[in-house]
Amino acid sequence: MPLGIQQNNDFTQFTMDVWNDKIFYQEKEFPAGFMAASVLNISEEKLPELIQAGGAPTFLFPVVVQGSDEEAAAVFPQLRERILYLTELLWKYPPFCYNDYEKEMRRINILFDESALPQIRTPDSEFQTEFLRFCIGIIRIPIAMYHFYAAGRFFELDYLRRLKKRNETHFAVAAHDCFNSEQFWDEMRSLQSLDMEPFTVYPELSSTYVFARSPKNEKEMVFVERVIFPRLTDFYTYDLMNGLHHGHAPSQCQGCGRYFLTTNGHIPKYCDGVAPQDNRYTCRQYGAMMHQKEQNKQHPAYRLFTTRTDTIRKHHQRGKISDDLRREALYLAGSYRDKALMDNDYAADGYARDMELEHIYAEAENRLK
Repeated sequence: MPLGIQQNNDFTQFTMDVWNDKIFYQEKEFPAGFMAASVLNISEEKLPELIQAGGAPTFLFPVVVQGSDEEAAAVFPQLRERILYLTELLWKYPPFCYNDYEKEMRRINILFDESALPQIRTPDSEFQTEFLRFCIGIIRIPIAMYHFYAAGRFFELDYLRRLKKRNETHFAVAAHDCFNSEQFWDEMRSLQSLDMEPFTVYPELSSTYVFARSPKNEKEMVFVERVIFPRLTDFYTYDLMNGLHHGHAPSQCQGCGRYFLTTNGHIPKYCDGVAPQDNRYTCRQYGAMMHQKEQNKQHPAYRLFTTRTDTIRKHHQRGKISDDLRREALYLAGSYRDKALMDNDYAADGYARDMELEHIYAEAENRLK
C-alpha cells in the first residue's frame, strides 16, 4: 500500500507516516518540517478571527447537552452555524487543507442534524460521546495553532535567523538555547488560554509500524513509522523537531515575508514563491536580479552608461533629438554596456570610445535610415 493511506485524519485525530526525511499525510508527501513551517504563515489579521471562531461554540455546546429542552432546541442551530463557520476557516490551513472535505462534512451533517438532538442529550450514549469528542476537539484547534505560531515565530526570529550554519548540530543548539530560555517561556506565559493546548517541546504521541511500497522503488516494501498525536500542538511540535533533525528549518523570505522550509545548509534569503513585486519572477529570481543590479551600479561600465543615458534623455526633453533617435540611442548604449559587462577587453579598450555621444548618435542615425 502507498504511504499515508488509511490515516483517517480529521478535526479530532492527527496522524502522519514518517520515513527518512519525509512525512506522508493523507497519501501526500512532504519534507519533514513542512507542516510546522506552513502554519507560521497564518496572517496576524486572521488570527483574532480564528481564535474568536473557536471560542464561540465553547459556550454553546454545553447548553445543548445539559440545558433544558427549550434552551437546547434554541441554541442547537446557532451551534451548527458556528461549527460550520469554524470548519470553513480551518480548511485553509495545514494539515486540514489536505483532509477529506466531503467525508468531514458528512460527519458534521450527521452530528448536527436536528433529528439527532435527542441522542445528543441522552447521557453517556455513544452519540453524545462522539458529539462531545468532536466539539471539544475542534474548538481547541485555533488555540493550538496560535500557541505554536507564537512559539515558532519566536524561535525563527531570535534563534534560527542568527545561525551561521544550518545543519542538525546548529539547529539542535538553537532549539536547546531557545526552549531553555526564560525569555521564551515568559513569552509563552503571556499568551491567552495557556491552559488549553500549551506549547511543549515534549510532544505526546504513540507510534507503530506499517508496511508500504518504497517511494524509491514500487517493487520494494519498507517499514514506515506511523505516529499518532492526541493534540494538534503535539503534531506541529513533532514535525518541527523531526525537520530540525534532518536539517530542515523554517525561514522567513526577505522578499514576500512568508515562511518557507529550507532543506539544505545554505543561508536562505528568498523562497521560490511568486514575488509580490513582479509576478513574472519568483522571490529568489527577483532577489538575485535586484542584487545583480546593485552590483552593476558599482561597475565602471554601468556608471558610464548611466551618465550617457541621462544626457540622451535630457537632449530629448529639450527637443535636441527626435523620439526615434532617442530610442535607438538608448538601445545602442544598452548594447555597449552589456558587451562591456561580459567582455573585459572591450570594457578596457573600446567601450569608452563607443559610448561617446557623437558615436552613439551617428550609429543611431545610420540604424534609422
